[in-house]
Amino acid sequence: MPKLGVNERLFLIVDGARMPQHIAALGTFTPPAGAGPGFVDALAEQFRATRTFAAPFNYMLHSRVLRRVAPSWRVLGDHEIDLDHHFRRHTLPAPGGEREFGELISALHTERLDWRRPLWECHLIDGLDDGRFALYFKGHHALMDGVGGVLRYTQMVTPDPHDTALRPLWTIGPRPRRARSGHKARASSLSTVSGLLAARRDMKRNARRPVDPATAAPYAAPGTAINSRLSEQRRIATQSFDLARIKAVARAAEVTVNDLFVTIVAGGLRSYLAEHGDLPTQPLTAGTPVNVRAPGDDSTGNAFSIVLVKMFTDIADPIERLRAVARSSTIAKDDIRSRTREVAAHYGTLIGGAFVVNQLTGLAGRRPPPYNVTVSCIPGPAEPFYLAGAQLEGIYPLACIYHGATLFVASCTISGTFSVGFVGCPDTVPHLQRLAVYTGEALTELETALETKEVRLDHDA
Repeated sequence: MPKLGVNERLFLIVDGARMPQHIAALGTFTPPAGAGPGFVDALAEQFRATRTFAAPFNYMLHSRVLRRVAPSWRVLGDHEIDLDHHFRRHTLPAPGGEREFGELISALHTERLDWRRPLWECHLIDGLDDGRFALYFKGHHALMDGVGGVLRYTQMVTPDPHDTALRPLWTIGPRPRRARSGHKARASSLSTVSGLLAARRDMKRNARRPVDPATAAPYAAPGTAINSRLSEQRRIATQSFDLARIKAVARAAEVTVNDLFVTIVAGGLRSYLAEHGDLPTQPLTAGTPVNVRAPGDDSTGNAFSIVLVKMFTDIADPIERLRAVARSSTIAKDDIRSRTREVAAHYGTLIGGAFVVNQLTGLAGRRPPPYNVTVSCIPGPAEPFYLAGAQLEGIYPLACIYHGATLFVASCTISGTFSVGFVGCPDTVPHLQRLAVYTGEALTELETALETKEVRLDHDA
């Protein structure tokens, strides 16, 4: 019987009308050359005809009543799962532009999953401009994390444009893994407790007297409107960049793609908050998820931790801001890499334990959060990918937001595209698409600043 870990239980506990706990992956596709008007119809029929289910798509809660106390999964047989509920087809109203598309995805991401069924849905959407279509998948965070969801999505597509076989992601399960011996597991548990106590002491020391001012500490972030209480509504915005462009800027500045991403999100937030008269004099802090899966582990279960990075939204110069962010990121990554994998996997609990308690007591959004915004960077294969011959344009990761942390920004690299998804609450982050635009402008500003310093940007390297 599949077991629920600490993270999975927490996601079930905090789930509510204002905080639905699902992650999502939104992919857009271009039909193959010569595809007729019935291409998406045929695709939908193939999806509907595939009624076999792999783990965790066949998991259902034993009891909705006990989910906060003693949650457990029940494995369903294929005949017990109603695919007509989980897979749905939508056609956008004309003209099928970004506004209509964004409104539909926002509505889908706002809606909670049905607790009486396995906690996932897949939505095929056609009617986009130029004959394009999209596939939006969402699954409960108790079933999978963002990396796991994107992993299954990428296992559904293929690098072969001539491969017309369809592999719906609900048919794809993880490879078997070898269990550790009981002796090793007990030794690891003792070592983990000791390591967590040491990490907690280090966090407290850094909060009081950081060795380096670039070190980010939990619950020390300045308050902004994005750190207040949520409503039940969600808004989605997207932005995409050529991956070669992103890599060229990161290479020219001698930083990682992740550091560059945090920096342009910081630049976007700097413009957005200044426009609303809400830019604090102290730098915002980003909570950045870190994948802690063992090599070769392709399971979808939650295997991530959180580190904190100062965003230096108080620095106007884009290059200076980038250097400061890279320094803060290096400190955070060096710290978590110095821990064992077991300790690293529980870093998020150390940082956000009080935050979870505040969610349950109603104090979240009224007390300082551990960080201002979640910023996640999910790497993927760079080569082109296809779904039954249709080219994947990009995948936009979308996830949960919380009271006190009402903005989530994530990127995914695939098919030569750097796709960015923004999730916000319209009451705390109004006009979310402006933030997406400002994030793109922050990248351009950084490029211009680097070129002014005569740094060569080679997009073809």
